[in-house]
Amino acid sequence: MAETTITDYILPMSEPQTIHFATFAGAELLDVAGPAAVFTAANQVAGACLYRVDVVALSAGPVSHDGGLALAARPLDALNAGREDTLLVVGGYENALRSALKNAELLRALRQAASNCGRIGSVCSGTFLLAAASVITNQRVATHWRGCAELAERFPALTVDPDALYVRDGRFWTSAGVATGIDLALAMIQADHGRALKTRVARELVVYAHRPGHQSQFSDVLDAQSRADDRYSNLIDWLLQRLDQPVKIADMAEYCGQSERTFHRRFSETTGIPPSRYVEILRMNYGRDLLEAGTPVKQAAGRCGFRSEAAFRTAFRQHFGVSPGQHARMQAT
Repeated sequence: MAETTITDYILPMSEPQTIHFATFAGAELLDVAGPAAVFTAANQVAGACLYRVDVVALSAGPVSHDGGLALAARPLDALNAGREDTLLVVGGYENALRSALKNAELLRALRQAASNCGRIGSVCSGTFLLAAASVITNQRVATHWRGCAELAERFPALTVDPDALYVRDGRFWTSAGVATGIDLALAMIQADHGRALKTRVARELVVYAHRPGHQSQFSDVLDAQSRADDRYSNLIDWLLQRLDQPVKIADMAEYCGQSERTFHRRFSETTGIPPSRYVEILRMNYGRDLLEAGTPVKQAAGRCGFRSEAAFRTAFRQHFGVSPGQHARMQAT
């Protein structure tokens, strides 16, 4: 019997798809580089040319991005897109983005390019450009959390989801912060070629196999990390390396050089979460990530510190509202 390869799982397409990244002076380089790396990795993993990456801008030539690095671009007006192609509009920090939003010629070119592409998307604040160009008008969308209120105010017909990592509304795909462009690209690969290829690409790039679009831009853990001082930031890193081990408050207090009472009070004040609850959240989030990467429930339970599979199943349902098996099936669809 012949050995099964990844190409056996790829959904057939007649021609490679082209992903056109529409950029502008001062745009965020990672908005292009992150998703582009995902699509080019898909070619490497599949051993076939599934995607072509193209960079376009208002004018041909080098386009300087945030940090001073430049990318060679083709002119938007020369875009010869087809219905199998994707247009991804990138974002940038405030000054560069506001300059782009004032450029009527750029907005016109984006509107024309979008009319020829079958799939339209944006990374981070690129959603503002799609809205300003009237490419999106009344869709549900995502953008960086810092711009959600302004986007909703400027374009009230849009439904702005302030929590989602990315949103798909028909042929329109919009994402939140810079790194969520990677999540968006992985979701597109799954839509085009199935979950098996998406998972292999994520593994190749050493990123989460799948962060669902409805997952919040923020979490209790991320919020606590952002407010923790150096002492507790180091503790969090220490905990993340020991989630498969029994860790008590006494162990954490000793690591921080504090008495148990002082540690409990100061950690809770600093992070907004009691230490025992914090460890529980870390374990459950790690267990969820393992399930989404295809780890069996029993193995996931052990790797995130549960003595029994039954205890893990109970805690998972209490934390996420569904069983581990249900969650894994939801992510497989």
